[in-house]
Order: sequence, then C-alpha cells, then structure tokens
Amino acid sequence: MKITSISIIAVTALCVQSCSSTKTTKEVVDVISTVPTKSIDQEYMNLSVAPKDDFFQFSNGTWVKNNPVPGTESEWGSFNELDQSNKKKLSKILKEAESSEKVDGSDKQMLGDYYSAFMNMDARNEKSYTPIKAILEEVKTIVDKQQVANSIATLHKKGIGVYFNFGVGQDLGDPTKNVVYFSQSGLGLPSKEYYFDENKKDILASYQVHVAAILKLLNNDEAKSLAMAKQVILVETALAKNMMTPVEMRDIEKMYNVRSRNDMKLQNKQLNLENYFEQIGFPKFDSLIVTQLDYAAALDNSIYGSSVEEIKSYLMWSILNHYAGHLDETFVKRNFNFYQTVLSGTTEMKPMDEQVIEELTGNPIGEVLGKAFVEKYYSEQAKNKVNTMVDNLLITFEGRIKNLSWMTDVTKKEALIKLKSIGRKLGYPDKWEDFSRLHISKEDYIANIDNLTQYSLQKNYAELGKPVDKGQWGMPAHMVNAYYHPLLNEIAFPAGIMQPPFFDERAEDAVNYARIGMVIGHEFTHGFDDFGSKFAADGSFSNWWTKDDRTKFDERTKTLGETFSNFCPIEGHCVNPELTMGENIADLGGLTMAYYAYTLTKEFKSGIKVLGYTPSQRFFISFAQLWKINYTDEELKNRLSNDSHSPGMFRVNGPLSNCPEFFEAFNIKEGDKMRNPAAKVAKIW
Repeated sequence: MKITSISIIAVTALCVQSCSSTKTTKEVVDVISTVPTKSIDQEYMNLSVAPKDDFFQFSNGTWVKNNPVPGTESEWGSFNELDQSNKKKLSKILKEAESSEKVDGSDKQMLGDYYSAFMNMDARNEKSYTPIKAILEEVKTIVDKQQVANSIATLHKKGIGVYFNFGVGQDLGDPTKNVVYFSQSGLGLPSKEYYFDENKKDILASYQVHVAAILKLLNNDEAKSLAMAKQVILVETALAKNMMTPVEMRDIEKMYNVRSRNDMKLQNKQLNLENYFEQIGFPKFDSLIVTQLDYAAALDNSIYGSSVEEIKSYLMWSILNHYAGHLDETFVKRNFNFYQTVLSGTTEMKPMDEQVIEELTGNPIGEVLGKAFVEKYYSEQAKNKVNTMVDNLLITFEGRIKNLSWMTDVTKKEALIKLKSIGRKLGYPDKWEDFSRLHISKEDYIANIDNLTQYSLQKNYAELGKPVDKGQWGMPAHMVNAYYHPLLNEIAFPAGIMQPPFFDERAEDAVNYARIGMVIGHEFTHGFDDFGSKFAADGSFSNWWTKDDRTKFDERTKTLGETFSNFCPIEGHCVNPELTMGENIADLGGLTMAYYAYTLTKEFKSGIKVLGYTPSQRFFISFAQLWKINYTDEELKNRLSNDSHSPGMFRVNGPLSNCPEFFEAFNIKEGDKMRNPAAKVAKIW
C-alpha cells in the first residue's frame, strides 16, 4: 500500500528487507558450562576457499551453492529465513482471527476481516477496477490547467503522491516539535537515475510498456494506451530532472530549508497552494521545511509545462499504479511482472497469505499484527538477555570512545554524552495504539485501503503543533529488522528479530555476540556515522565536533569508502560508497563493538576450541554466516542503485578487510586479499 506521509529523516535500519527459516546448526557442548549450545554451522562452509582470500565464501560457500534464490523471492538469506518462519506464525494468527467470533473494532475483527477481504479474489475479480472508476472519471473531466491543483488535492487525500509530498514530521532543528514538510514525489520508477542513466534505459523502456499495458486494461485500444504511456514518461522525466538522487538526499544540510508559507505561495503561484491546503483539510501553519529547493522552485513549470492531455495521462496512471496491486488478478499480475520481475528478478508470486502479511506489515494495523505476534510467540527471557547485551555493548562503546587516538577530549566529551543519552526500545511498544475507530470490512477490500490511508493522513495532520510522541515505534513488533532514529537518539529491536539466527538462547556467546551483538553495535554506531554524527544527544541537527576532529573523521570514512568502491558484482554496477557510507560505518563499528564485548566473556577468555576453531574464529565465522545471501541479478542492480546497504557478501568482506582483530584470528598477512594495506585500513570507532 502506498500511503502519503512525510518522514524526512529516514530511520536508519539494519536492512530494508525481511527474510526466513534456519537450518538446524550443529549441537555442541560448551566445555565451560556443560550446557548444550549451538555454534557455527560447518555445513555452510566451503573449506576449499581460504579465509585469507574470500571470507564470505569460506564461511558460506556451500550454503550459497545449495540455496539459489526461490522463484518467489529476489534474494535469499538469513533475513528471509527468519521472515519466512515468522510468516508461518503470523498466518496462523490471521486464519484464527478470520474464523473467530469478532467484536467490531477489536484486534481480531480488524485482522480477520482485512485478511478475508484480501484473500477473496473472486470478489476482487468481479469488481475489477470498478471501485476506483469514479476517481478515474474525475480526472477525465479536466479540461484546463486551472483544475489540476484540485485534482492533486483529491489524489493526495487518497494517498496517491503525485507531483509532491506534503505532511507533518519531526523538526530537525527542534526534535521536540512536529512541523510541516514539503518534498519531491511522483515517479513510478525508484529514483531519478532510471530516467537518464544509460545502463537503465532498458528498464525505462520496459516501464513504458508496463504503463501502456495497465492503461489498456481500462478498455483503451493499444494505440491510445501507448500514446498515453509516452505522455506519462514525458511528465515523469520532467519531474525527475529537478529531483535529488538517493546520494544527494544523504546530505542533510541541503535537506533542511525553512521557508515561510507566503514564500511558497508566491513561488508556486500556478499551483495555488492555499487552495490545496484548504482542500486537503490541513491545519494552519506559518512555515515549512522544503527538502529539495530546486525541485520546489521548478514545480510550477514541471507541472504546467505539460499539456492538459499529458497531465491527465499522468494522473490516471498514478491512480492505477497506486491501486494496481489491490485490484483483480489481471492488474495484480501485470503489476507484479514489472515491479517484481523486471526490477527485482522475482519470477513467481508469493502465496496470498504471505502477500497479505507483507501488506499488513506496511500499513497502520501492522502494529495490531505485531501485538498478536508478541502475545503468542515472544519470549520475555530473550528480551532480558538482549537487554543485558545492549548494556555490555554500551560499556564497550564507551571504552572505545575514551581510547580513540585521533579524537580530542573536547569532542570525546560530547560523544560520550550522546552515547549515554541513547534510548532503547526492545521487543514491542510500552503502549499499543488504539485502532478501534478504524473501520475494516471483509466485504470491501479497496474501502479498507482507502480507510487506512485516511486514518494515516488524519493522524499525521493532527500531529502538527503537538509534542513528538517518543513512545511510537518506527516498525511493527513482528518485523525482522532494527533501527536507529537520529531525531529521537534511540535504538529499537522488534521482537521479530530476537530469534535464531540473530539471537538464540541455546547458542554460545560467540554466535550471539557476532549476530545480535553486531546488530546492537551497528545501531549504536549509526548515531556516530557520517549522517547520525550530525545530530546531538537531544536529537537536534547541530554540530558537536571540533573542526579538526570532523576533518579527521571524514578522512577515515573516505578510506573506508575506498574499500567498498572496489566491489563490482556485475560489470558496470558497483557499490557506491557515498550511498552506502552510513551503513558501512555502522557495519564496521558494530562488528568491532561486538567483538570487544565478546572478549569480556568467560567463553572467550577460556580460549577453548570448539569444532576446531578458537573463540575469535568462531565469532568471525558466526558473523559471516549471519550475512549469507544470494540475489537475482535484477535485485542486485536495483540495490546497488537505491539501497543504502551494501550487498550481504560485501557486508562481510568489507568490514573484515579493515579489522585487525580478524587478521590476528586467522593469521591474515599483508598482501592477502582479505587484508587492506596498512595505510588503507579504516579505523573509525
């Protein structure tokens, strides 16, 4: 579901994807505690590859060979395995909710009826695009450009982000307040580059074919559909021209531009923003944050430089694109063929019960699903153990900062204040949101989509002028992920990730510190990466660095970037260190913090080998095995263009080639592939 909302500071997450069911690892006996535990999985390893040459393949080569990407996926790895395992549990929850007696407004009623409406493809096929026919007809009535502003408002109220995004978000300057944001939006492709880059011209051509195919489903003839599709491409290309790229949007200084309401009104006279604000029912405000100045300045021309017919084609396509995945089987399959097959290489649609879980996870009542998951499957004991590990990682990070040789005491003092101020959220919210006023019906699936959109928009608008609710979560509790929020200066670990292979109560310390420990350290480090380090302990966008220390930090991150710029899994498609820098810093920092926290355990200090490997070696193998993964070529290209995370194999070999502790553990010598030259080893946190 596509819901219009403003979140100018994207939550810095461990991974944007979710994932699946683990193989049973070998049972070993911990000779210290004599308690049965799990250690590394030797079946995953390819011992014909030397650790010094490719540690990812050494640790995972057999698994990679034997686990091709399933047709229903675009990638396959640890995240997918756990996600798949969680989905089996979530599917049971939904089926039970569907068949139970329900009280209107109750959690079971909402989950059960949403599930019923989604799964009833016979009803969806019978209705086809009838539920959205009225809004399509409204666009057809446009005869002059004066009506365009009204149409934009109408579509925005449906959550269809044509031309721009507008809404409420946390203020970068004063994170205790919610303010208005205005940002770029309106493309059917992932980002600006898809309209201009030579190596993406085939995707642009496929996109035009896709647009025409969807438009043809409105009973248009082929020639008309193709003509309209060409108009859509013209409009979107004009919009993309003035947009920021994903890399440019990581430059926070350029994204925080305070403008008065009157200035925006005068700049965008043709758009008639005052009429727009009134139509969408937005509260009064005096100023707003414009995140892309060039885009906003060119918006009038970008919109009104198009002909009326081009605008109408674009608006109709935007409506169809918003709803296509929710209509009948023909629309759904067409939508899948482009967005999943062409862009990501997925060849088979997932079972419908998995589709509905993914859809619920991305909409407001994903919290309700997470609540049900926690009530039935979550271990408070696991939460307490993870909380202890967070304490240990915090102590380790504190020690690392105090002992940094390149940072002055002045900056260290501020860094320690920020570190000690980081809040934590573990498992699930302290208070669950009340959704009882939200109407969900088992009879009308599209109405459910619209009602959820309205709920989100009204909730978002109502936050203007109110204090920020620090109790809200950025992810539902069942999600396989974690995040750091720079404006709240907090880390969060949903219940969904506190399970094998990320955390296992039966596993030895080497495994848990290398996995959930690394995840914890990763999120802590996001507060001190190239982006998070620009926010202070109170979450405000402010500088707490001396000039010289900032210069030294930038030099060290540049060195780390050189490691990743050399990773090119497909010719002409390489890791972009400017796009992935924050995640690369967090991966290196998380690995380092987790390792040193592990060295404090009795298990590490014992020095005893298990399965022939020392504690240090088992730690690094466990770390590498967490990131086991395969990708389709299409997904890999897509991620290299748009994802702030490096591909999984480079999240292993990149940090390790900058890790002296790893060099020592496996006797990696100068000149070996897995060891950067001394001058190119990045030492940051």
